[in-house]
Amino acid sequence: MRHGRPLQSTPAQRKQLREQVRADCENRPGVYRMMGPTGTVIYVGQSSRLRTRLLSYFRARGRRHKGARILRHAHAISWEYTPTAFGALLRELRLIKQYRPHFNAMLVLDEWPRAYVALSGGAVPGLRVVARSDDPHALALFGPFRRAAHLRDAVRALAESTGLRDCTLDDAQGVFPERSRVPVGCLRHAVGTCPAPCIGAHVRTAYGETAAMIREFLEGRTDAPVRRLEAAMEEASAALAFERASVLRDRLALVRWLHERVQHFHANVDRLTFVYRAEATDGTEWRYLVRRGTVRAELAAPDTDEARRAYRALCTRIYQGPDPAGADIPTHDLDEFYLVASWFRRHPEERVRTRRPPVGSRTVPR
Repeated sequence: MRHGRPLQSTPAQRKQLREQVRADCENRPGVYRMMGPTGTVIYVGQSSRLRTRLLSYFRARGRRHKGARILRHAHAISWEYTPTAFGALLRELRLIKQYRPHFNAMLVLDEWPRAYVALSGGAVPGLRVVARSDDPHALALFGPFRRAAHLRDAVRALAESTGLRDCTLDDAQGVFPERSRVPVGCLRHAVGTCPAPCIGAHVRTAYGETAAMIREFLEGRTDAPVRRLEAAMEEASAALAFERASVLRDRLALVRWLHERVQHFHANVDRLTFVYRAEATDGTEWRYLVRRGTVRAELAAPDTDEARRAYRALCTRIYQGPDPAGADIPTHDLDEFYLVASWFRRHPEERVRTRRPPVGSRTVPR
């Protein structure tokens, strides 16, 4: 590799790859992987017509063409078929997250700027706004939000009103024993809105309770920060501290905005719980068991009594058992949630193929 990029293949190698695709690949839904000279996956893609999609790379011309750029660095191509086009999209997403290919990262262009609220872990959790759904420091992730600048203001208001840190100090270990004083220029500590966990000045139990409350707030389970700000604003007004009341009013508006967006997000998540009975390319039925926007299992429709009993037991375990993901969408599943939502938005006719989970209870717990 040169400067992190795979070495280019030769025209003869690309001709051989084209003949391989022509001879062996079928026009079925599936995913494909482009590999570099050492076997490293450099690109993952999907198509409902795999052979046609792969052959299109060999017709691409021009140094700036996306397909041509990828193919110039491909030394091998592998592919696998999936029963449905939806399955191809799902498999592509999971392979991209597994391999993190160079060209997938380089060629991603969001339809609109995204930002997420990340809650970091460790002994002193903190809040921050991040641009990616795979932020390595996030214990839990919420979003995305379109108004990134407004989101930063809202997260700062939430942090200031609760005492949770929102700085970018490295908290991999959750403790900062080498620090004996607050970093120079820490305005939040100076005005009393941060308990300075960077030097261990906080009370660990109280700080942990605050972090837990913030997580519940972001999960849509409590509005405690809103109520606290309302009470503090009323108290300031009653004490004729109008300047402080004005500051609290502005914070309250921002935290309310965030609370409304979080509630809307989780309401949408709760609606995405069903069995998707998709039609496979061979005419059979393929079932995707979706709970809170993520696919927990996929299998062919059962066709024997034993298979039906096993299927019902699987549904009971997935839809009525405790959710290993917890109340929120786990960090690694955020993109899957949006894939599921986007699929049914772009293919509304497929909604008729969704069914309530076949379990005894009419309600599905989180």
